[in-house]
Amino acid sequence: MSEQTGAHTAADGCPAHGVEAGKAPAKPVPAGTALLRAMTEPERRIISRAGMLAGFAECLWIAQAAAIATAVVQIAFPVALKLPGWPTPLSSLETAQVMAGIVILLAVLRYALSLAASRLAFDASERVKTTLRRRLLTGLAQAGPAAQLPVSGAVAAAVTDQVEAVGPYIRRFLPIRIRLVLAPLAILLISFWVNWFVAVILLVAGPMIPLFMALIGMRAQSASDEQQGELTRLGGFLMDRLAGLETLKLMGAAERTGRQVADAGQSFRVATMKVLRIAFLSSTVLELFSALGVAFVAVYVGFSLLGQLNFGTWGAPVDLWSGLFVLLLAPEFFSPLRAFAAAYHDKAGAQAAAGHLALLPMAEADAAITPAQPAMTPPAGPVAVTFRSVTLGHENRPVLAGLDLDLRPGELLHLRGPSGSGKSTLMDALIGLNPPLSGEILISGTPLSALDQRLWRSRIAWLSQDPRLFFGSVRANLRRAAPEASDTDLWAALELAGARSLVEQMPRGLATSLGEDGFGLSVGEARRIALARAMLRPDPLLVLADEPTAGLDEDTAAVVIAGLKVLCRGRSALIASHDPALLALPGRVLDLEPQSLPEVAE
Repeated sequence: MSEQTGAHTAADGCPAHGVEAGKAPAKPVPAGTALLRAMTEPERRIISRAGMLAGFAECLWIAQAAAIATAVVQIAFPVALKLPGWPTPLSSLETAQVMAGIVILLAVLRYALSLAASRLAFDASERVKTTLRRRLLTGLAQAGPAAQLPVSGAVAAAVTDQVEAVGPYIRRFLPIRIRLVLAPLAILLISFWVNWFVAVILLVAGPMIPLFMALIGMRAQSASDEQQGELTRLGGFLMDRLAGLETLKLMGAAERTGRQVADAGQSFRVATMKVLRIAFLSSTVLELFSALGVAFVAVYVGFSLLGQLNFGTWGAPVDLWSGLFVLLLAPEFFSPLRAFAAAYHDKAGAQAAAGHLALLPMAEADAAITPAQPAMTPPAGPVAVTFRSVTLGHENRPVLAGLDLDLRPGELLHLRGPSGSGKSTLMDALIGLNPPLSGEILISGTPLSALDQRLWRSRIAWLSQDPRLFFGSVRANLRRAAPEASDTDLWAALELAGARSLVEQMPRGLATSLGEDGFGLSVGEARRIALARAMLRPDPLLVLADEPTAGLDEDTAAVVIAGLKVLCRGRSALIASHDPALLALPGRVLDLEPQSLPEVAE
């Protein structure tokens, strides 16, 4: 019996949702920025506390500057000084000693506050990185093999280097934003109280640093994006070449590959040097403006002490103490601004890294893996499978639309169609790896989404076109389907799959180690071992096979078909293939055709 699918979902004429008429849509937040905000939100209070401690530590310099200025004046112009709360006037030497003690005490306190601030910020960054890595790894594990993921090298670079790039943004940039308010504002107010003209100099020179750094930072962002992209490409390229190193040597391509690796490394070096050039440029800018600000204050104080300038104070002329005091405050005023400018590159690097991380599947923060309602146990016995107006695709790009399908219990259904018609996508949906964009999939009347996905997958015998065999022994690979299976069970499954003689000829039989992805086996050999593994699945409810004979010679294909026939006996089964020999197995045939469909809106 042959069936034909051709239903499409009506999408024309539907109004767009989410934007009110007459209002301009809000500017979308970049994915990397949104990810950084979400990840740092739980640590905002700790980061704010770290910034406040660092800001208070810098504010203590005001008292230190006053003490240093007092000590210098007493040494230069000795005079007895009566300190508040001191019983007798102090000589100039005693005053200098007291001031030195105050400076040392405040320095110790500043160090303690700075250390506490650094520790808080460091711990916060480590927690964020740990959470980010956990969410990434959980998301990658939950995505399953059907997910459209970058190459393994790019994923490894993301989980290690790109997550690590978020750390400096949390440790340095976020606390500095609070320091940027506390210390400069306090110094500006004190300077204004002592000498309003010095305050004006600081007020004019100070904002120039973040202004020019923001202009430079726009270029730094694009350079950081380029560097992170080169890092991702280099990681993927290197992992791919290392995995196929033996093949490259056998084909005589090792020397050419070495040049390609060198070229990829050179591209990453160029991208890194571009970021460093911008960093040096920004350092020059911030040093220029801070040096100019301090120089203007020094020139003003010098000419005022010489009597050439007679403005800026609140009546009394500039004396040695007030001049030295504001001169000591000026560099500290620019210190948080310089730190902010230097940390601006941490922000650019973190946003670039987060932009790449946002492209990977990520589990929800602290989300329960189980659904809100208890998951249902899959039904017993051969199952019925029903598709009701199902639209399937990847990343909102439909492949099949309006699909209606009924598989009766114990029936074999062939899925026939050219590449790109959606056969593999349909299989992924049944396994639960690719949820439908719309419509509903029922398993014996129960929605697939309501079933316990782990239990459901454990009851499926699955044979893919490219079976995944793992590094380890043949025995370990087979027991992934049935951990308690004895060697007798393993040999029986290999016999049914036509792979017993293959394993018997291996050096150590079941104990023979296989390479990653079944390295060392042909496609047909790997598929027969995978078929034996599927046969070991205890009492499967559903058998799924995706192009099981593709790329096999006639004899090997006949062995696989015979094994599949045994596996499907009395069970519900879907087999995707256009192999006439496989389609000869008794069952219905469903023809799938490639469809040209519009992208589904979020």
